Amino acid sequence: MSSPKRWTIDELRSDAAQARNLFRHERLDEPLELYSKLFVRFSDIFRSTIQKIETISANPVDAELLSKLIQDRDGQKAFRYLAAPPISEDDLETVADAKLTASKLRADIDAATSIRDTMLQILDPHRFPWIAEGRSATSEELERAIIASAALAAATDVTTIRRGLAKNTQEQAVKDLLKSVGMVEVPRRAIPMLSAAPKPGEFCGETTLAGTRADVVATLRDNRILAIECKVSNSAVNSYKRLVHDTGGKASTWYNKLGRAQVIPAAVMSGVFSPANCFAVQDDLSVALFWQHRLSDLSDFVNSV
Repeated sequence: MSSPKRWTIDELRSDAAQARNLFRHERLDEPLELYSKLFVRFSDIFRSTIQKIETISANPVDAELLSKLIQDRDGQKAFRYLAAPPISEDDLETVADAKLTASKLRADIDAATSIRDTMLQILDPHRFPWIAEGRSATSEELERAIIASAALAAATDVTTIRRGLAKNTQEQAVKDLLKSVGMVEVPRRAIPMLSAAPKPGEFCGETTLAGTRADVVATLRDNRILAIECKVSNSAVNSYKRLVHDTGGKASTWYNKLGRAQVIPAAVMSGVFSPANCFAVQDDLSVALFWQHRLSDLSDFVNSV
């Protein structure tokens, strides 16, 4: 029965270096267009939001105005990013003991007051010094606060979009490769046991396999399940969490619930990975490893079955 190639530590070092270089080039060559577009968008939102801080600070709170500030995703983010450091929606709701929704704040003056008071308590004193000092902002202070706030919000959005795009690109590359070797994509379905898996020669996208998520699940022609995790990492430290802890943990679950002879846990990797982590997850946790920059290894294995 064919098995995926097991890499030596020297081979893993070589591939990890190549993946790291590709990652560096992607980051250096990445255009500023997305960041600039987000910066302009958030600049307009923060210009409006920051100028209203003094108004919403008054008592009783203007619940209608506050609800308008957070009525869409970007407006809510801008509001939360007035804090130092920015506060998440979940954390703000927990601390304020109130829901951060426009309809709730419009209808419940107590909720609006609690959200407002919480934000004033954690307002960034460096970006908005005039609030604590009880005065109006100078034009220079206002512009600095808008620029700093817009840059902060735009940067975090770029990071989130970049991470999601890299993962989606990797998953699509894996699917395209499986199709290129004759496999057929079928609708996703939960796979609690082997009988629910796609038929031999078929695969599906992200789904639950034996109680834990897999990015791509393919049934090989010999009926074994190839459970593929798509992993993008931006640091060697991060690679431990994504590869050893996450993928290795899932591999143990799949082996225990489905049987070692029935499932092949695998990871497709791109970015920055520690060769030592790769070697450990391969040899100690029996995870098959493939690199996105050489997906032909994956097609060679599938074709060999």
